[in-house]
Amino acid sequence: METMSNLLTQAEKREEQLSRVLEKIYSAAQPGAVYSEPVTAGTYTVITASEIAAGGGFGSGIGFGSPTTPPKQQGETSGREAQPTNSGGGGMGGGGGSSGRPVAIIIIGPDGVTVKPVVDVTKIALAGVTAWGTMLMLLRRMRKASKR
Repeated sequence: METMSNLLTQAEKREEQLSRVLEKIYSAAQPGAVYSEPVTAGTYTVITASEIAAGGGFGSGIGFGSPTTPPKQQGETSGREAQPTNSGGGGMGGGGGSSGRPVAIIIIGPDGVTVKPVVDVTKIALAGVTAWGTMLMLLRRMRKASKR
């Protein structure tokens, strides 16, 4: 019965921790995180729009059993036989992260509203290199397969 009580206590603690972590993750998804405060210079107002992403994963496990002590090696002498022992274990872990990057600049001026995208050259270059590498690998596999 004590084991069941311990399990319930551990589950309640995990639920509290998970709730606190989820509150922190959801707090990142507020309008203030997506749109910046307006900056005014003369007749122009500039606002940046950002892309926000957040995610996480959690897991836990508890086990109880009756493992036996390891068998003796040949030549070892001891007066004790392999004895079953009551033992158990548990653990939990988790992780998460968030990121944000500007995706557009909104300019409000006397001529109206203009939205200019923010181009991430590094992201485009990495996508190109990845696509090129994938195509090269597939072509090599196709070439090897046709030679057989």
